[in-house]
Amino acid sequence: MTMKEEQILEQGRIHYQSIKKCVPVTPPSHIYPDMDYEDAYAIAGEIVRQYLEDGYTAAGKKVGLTSNAMRKLGGIYEPDYGIIFNETCYANESSVKAADFVQPGVEAEVGFRLKADLIGENITAEDVLRATEYVVPCLEIVDVRQRMDVPRKVFDSIADNASYGAYIIGDTPIRPYEIDLGLIGYVYEHNNRQAEVSCGAAVLDHPAQAIAWLANRFRAVGNPLRAGEFVLSGSAITMQMAKAGDNFRCRYGKLGEVSVNFV
Repeated sequence: MTMKEEQILEQGRIHYQSIKKCVPVTPPSHIYPDMDYEDAYAIAGEIVRQYLEDGYTAAGKKVGLTSNAMRKLGGIYEPDYGIIFNETCYANESSVKAADFVQPGVEAEVGFRLKADLIGENITAEDVLRATEYVVPCLEIVDVRQRMDVPRKVFDSIADNASYGAYIIGDTPIRPYEIDLGLIGYVYEHNNRQAEVSCGAAVLDHPAQAIAWLANRFRAVGNPLRAGEFVLSGSAITMQMAKAGDNFRCRYGKLGEVSVNFV
């Protein structure tokens, strides 16, 4: 860790105020160029602490930047992760206010509901599937609270709680062994026009592999993925920026579809 405690607390406060006031902030690596992973996770932890202090309840976790498309878009070349909250979960076909976010974008991914803890060493995709109660299609509202006109490092994304904003959950939960998640199709539409087509293999070769990566990371820091948690696997498609009047939908074949409207 290179940053002082008061600097960590200040960055956590600045980022949380960005969430609440919808004003972008400068990526912390531009202020603290020597910051490291420990600093970034400490800032994110302070953001989460303030969420919880304000009455939010953690629903689970998310892994981001899992596809080549998203890593290229962000100029960041490894995954990141953050905490998600029950109060920012929306039903399929919900309408959300664009003004409630700083710089919102929408990604398409698969959500995993865990029925068992993932606590062993060298957790694999097969371990994840065995520990999963069901999978369900989701859209994630990624909210980039940091300025996008300057380069960002993975430390910046991590410090911003992996740019988590909200998520929309589909209506079609399926047991994980009923479908090959690596081959599931993603037909992603923006305002009723096809924006991109992808498949589950774009997410670290398989969405369960992304969850395994996340499980190993959290186990290593003493906070393993637990039964009952909901985990977002990361997007197979490129994020589309969102504004009032936009509609986003992704069709996943047997896994169903999910959509959101911005007002």
